[in-house]
Amino acid sequence: MASPSPTMTIVTRVALPAFLDPQAMLDMLQTYEPLIKASPYLKNYERRSVEVEELVDDTFFSEDGRKIQAFVVYDRVPIIPGVGNWATKGVKIPCVFQSFHNGVRCRADSEAGVTVRSSYEVRRRGEVSGAPAPMVHPGDGEYELVETADICCGSFVKAFVRQSFTTAHQKTLQRVVDETARAWGQPGVQKFQQFR
Repeated sequence: MASPSPTMTIVTRVALPAFLDPQAMLDMLQTYEPLIKASPYLKNYERRSVEVEELVDDTFFSEDGRKIQAFVVYDRVPIIPGVGNWATKGVKIPCVFQSFHNGVRCRADSEAGVTVRSSYEVRRRGEVSGAPAPMVHPGDGEYELVETADICCGSFVKAFVRQSFTTAHQKTLQRVVDETARAWGQPGVQKFQQFR
């Protein structure tokens, strides 16, 4: 199965602090779990075996990749934002990750018929277009974490998916950067704490 044409593409960018080695960010990404744990919607997750059928005919997973792992992620997605847990829906999301030279690929297939093919890369700031530049703060460096997500979904849920995805993934990427900065032993905790 070739990767279908996306319904929409969303690019998310978060600046890396100047003290954070881009290779440290890449190393963190390629463990996969920080990308899962950082989601503001996460309820829990578990590893699962990779089914050959998930990979063989999907051109998204390319030969330059390595280290394939699969998970099932259980999210609580807000249906009506801002009104509490009673207005959320539990969603089961099987996903497959693959590392490659510059980052990580992930395909997630939601129960709701939404398929997301994302690539996460550490890039020099300004190399990627298609999204507003991240806000630059004092101490930010010349690299950024960039997610390019091709999303396939029905037109009925497109606006909802765009809104919830954009909000969640901006927070997710910021958390991953801040957690990596904290692990690197430098201050980055303030930005991370605001999303907990």
